[in-house]
Amino acid sequence: MVRATKEKAHGDGMPIETELKLQLPQTLQGFDSRLLLTRLQPSLRSKGTKKVLRNVYFDTAERDLAKRGIALRVREIGRKRIQTLKVPNGSALGLQSFRELEAELPNDQPSLAKVGDRALARELRQGIWPKLQPVFLTNFERTSWRLPYRESEIEVSLDRGSILAGDREEPIHELELELKGGNHIDLWGAAEELLDIVPFRLGHVTKAARGYALADAASPQPQKAAPVKLTDDDTVATAFEKIVAGCIAQMQANEAAMLATGAVEAIHQFRVALRRLRAIVGAYRELIDDTVHAAWSIDLRWAQRACGPARDLDVLVLETLSQMSSHLQHDEAFQRFLQVANEGRAVARREAIQALHNPRYAAMQLQLFQGLHDGAWRHALAGPILDAPVRDFAERLLQKRYKRLMKLGERWSELPDAELHRLRIFGKKLRYVSLAFSSLFKPKATKRFQDRLSDVQDCLGAVNDGAVGRQLVRHLAERAGAQGALEPNNLQRIQGMVVGWQTHAAHERIAECAEIWTTFAETKQFWRMRR
Repeated sequence: MVRATKEKAHGDGMPIETELKLQLPQTLQGFDSRLLLTRLQPSLRSKGTKKVLRNVYFDTAERDLAKRGIALRVREIGRKRIQTLKVPNGSALGLQSFRELEAELPNDQPSLAKVGDRALARELRQGIWPKLQPVFLTNFERTSWRLPYRESEIEVSLDRGSILAGDREEPIHELELELKGGNHIDLWGAAEELLDIVPFRLGHVTKAARGYALADAASPQPQKAAPVKLTDDDTVATAFEKIVAGCIAQMQANEAAMLATGAVEAIHQFRVALRRLRAIVGAYRELIDDTVHAAWSIDLRWAQRACGPARDLDVLVLETLSQMSSHLQHDEAFQRFLQVANEGRAVARREAIQALHNPRYAAMQLQLFQGLHDGAWRHALAGPILDAPVRDFAERLLQKRYKRLMKLGERWSELPDAELHRLRIFGKKLRYVSLAFSSLFKPKATKRFQDRLSDVQDCLGAVNDGAVGRQLVRHLAERAGAQGALEPNNLQRIQGMVVGWQTHAAHERIAECAEIWTTFAETKQFWRMRR
């Protein structure tokens, strides 16, 4: 767990900047910021300090500074020119934290002589500093207030302006909460109070990162889960926090991709991140405080369901209707039905993206961050287990999940659809837990097991897709009928065609399931193999 700190300087003497960014809707351009801030300090009288800030960011053409996570800017404040180097400081989950080196300059050009860290200056001298060039600029008005809040002092800044890179421009409209002294947990508390008044999204990237993306015309891309690096020295609690951090990182990356492009894969990977998070929260159920567990579980289920229709319609259209369309190009009724499905798919995608703007989504993240960092997630009676080494815990958990799957799967060929769905869920939970703890076990044996379990999941997934697809087709037929897009006889014909196609595909996969299940059942349980 990351402990709260009151330190404002790194061991090398550099000041530390720790902040939380709140992205405001563009529709709130004219809101009364002072009225908002009285929520944090009812006696607020100050109109705030206003500055117009123009910042030019420098890097090489190869982005050598960005690759190191470093940002270099020259800020224009009136006649002054201030050079700032920001170096990553291993920030707490949900916050942005940097070591800052600032110095006044005689002109607009960066100066290596003004870099106060000798080791960093030596690193930048050769091959980087001589090749620096302007990359992008930010130009915005900042209104700032210093507020005492709980046990801390927070600077709240309202930034309005733009990022400019060549002929491309992106708006800046955000509140920045910077810890000037005290406990960084208070940043989340302040944000939570502000959320009751103004909707916002949590900003996961800096202005510098946004500027680089704009300059390089780079859009956020869908991301699969990165491996979680655990060791035998990790405790059960530490492992949980690392796994949850990995889930949140995947969630945030795909949130950005959803907002930027609405890509099918981004929505899919966003839901995968939520399922992984729900799986580990469920696996730790007895070790998590009851109140915290209830809040996390309810919110995560809501977020997953908010994206469910978009994903289900993506699967139906891309894996069934589009394939059928290639054989039914001259069937006008079917093509109109496909159009209705694509319209429904577009609506579902917009609703999934809109959920990211819902204050409930920001509140969910704030609750996750606070619960992890203040230790509130830990069950009061679970201390001895949470502080024990993680490997034995992981082995017991995997064995428990495996036994549950195998017991139901012994008679998989006799199971009705509802029980096959339950078997699929058991398999999914085992797979997510095995992925979470993979780094504790032999890589080859672990991957072999996971690959064969994935084959089982794919087979059972075909059955589930058929069941979900039948419901979706019925709803789409009702929509098409209400719109007058198709005659009843055509709707019945098309529903029958789609169900027949899906049933045939499911039967083909089920025919393979016996061999797939046997192969999986014979696979060694990697958690029982010593390294």
